[in-house]
Amino acid sequence: MTSPARPAPLAARLHSALPPVLVLAGAVGYLGVVPWVDELHAVPGQVSPWAHAGLVVLQAIALLFRRRHPVAVFGVAVLLDLVVLGSSGGELGIGSFGVILATYALARHEERRTVIRALVAGAVATTVVGGIAMIFGSSEQPLILVFAAVARIVLQYVLPAGVAEYARGRERLLSAIEDQARMAENERRISVQNDLRAERTALARELHDIAGHHLSGIIVSAQAASALVERDPERAREMLQTVQSDARTTLVDLRRTVGLLRSDDADAQGGGDGSTLGPATTPTIAAIPELVEAARSRGQHVAYTVTGEPRVLGPLAETAAYRTVQESLANAARHAPGAVCRVAVRFEADAIELTVTNAASSHRPASPSRDGYGLWGMRERAELIGARLTAAPTDDGGWRNRLTIPDEHRPDDRPDQHRSDQ
Repeated sequence: MTSPARPAPLAARLHSALPPVLVLAGAVGYLGVVPWVDELHAVPGQVSPWAHAGLVVLQAIALLFRRRHPVAVFGVAVLLDLVVLGSSGGELGIGSFGVILATYALARHEERRTVIRALVAGAVATTVVGGIAMIFGSSEQPLILVFAAVARIVLQYVLPAGVAEYARGRERLLSAIEDQARMAENERRISVQNDLRAERTALARELHDIAGHHLSGIIVSAQAASALVERDPERAREMLQTVQSDARTTLVDLRRTVGLLRSDDADAQGGGDGSTLGPATTPTIAAIPELVEAARSRGQHVAYTVTGEPRVLGPLAETAAYRTVQESLANAARHAPGAVCRVAVRFEADAIELTVTNAASSHRPASPSRDGYGLWGMRERAELIGARLTAAPTDDGGWRNRLTIPDEHRPDDRPDQHRSDQ
């Protein structure tokens, strides 16, 4: 449902009525000066000044419709001016102002081809009628008559059309500038939306990595504790303590991550219980042994192997490697409970390779297996750092995730070292 059109502002209506008022004022002024100017009494022809003023008044009335019907108004204004010229020996120019305003309106509101045709027709008619009237009714020299005819064409048609074309050019320029500014604003808005979408994706990936890893450990520990309550209460108590520790760690990590969304530094650093949280450290490859120990404390069977000389990568690569191992261990605990896992980190000459393999499980998984956000997150991180992720089942029914991170700046003349932690 569209709203009704609002009336034009007073200033716009006054601006629209100004040209007809000026033409009408010209007619009134002409009648006022006729008794006092002797030259006007000498104008050839027997037409009364009132008749000429009436023709100009008709021009003023026609100009009220110049925007809706510019071609018709132009034709009426030129025709009335021709009557004035023909009845005054070509010497009376009180109709010229109406033609000038009609020409300007025509050039402003019509397409160029129509404007050119109308101006040519009007100029030819004015030249013919005015020239014949001056030849038969004026006593001036031929050279003066020619000059007057040319000046009339330039004044009535060429100049107002040129001014109108300049005004249209200015409007087109302003419109182009506005369109450019609008496009720039749209591009900026799209860029902001894309950045926001990327930040949300990164935050969702980080939340999933943190919550998925810790919650999987909590579930595994809780299940183990339930199974040990009757036959080994002490071991069950230890497992419940591990559950509590993992829950607290999960809460702290989630608070730190959610704190990134806050603009207030104090809120970002403060916990909901009034405690102060330090800045979250960046996950690194060097912290992977802690992941392995945490998984073992939850009852997972994890073997850890490092081959080659450890070295530090960039923060994005370090985080991607850490999160890949973290998510892989969480997936193994969730989808293959009780299966043996092997974490292998290999520092090669021009790459770092991380492999997490779990054997087939004889136990039913705690949740149905599916390709969820975890694998997507690992792939996104790998693409972000230009690494290659291979995730596929093994021949014995298990699963293997392998992340290969290129390291082109690493020299290849250092000997490999081997260390294992079974």
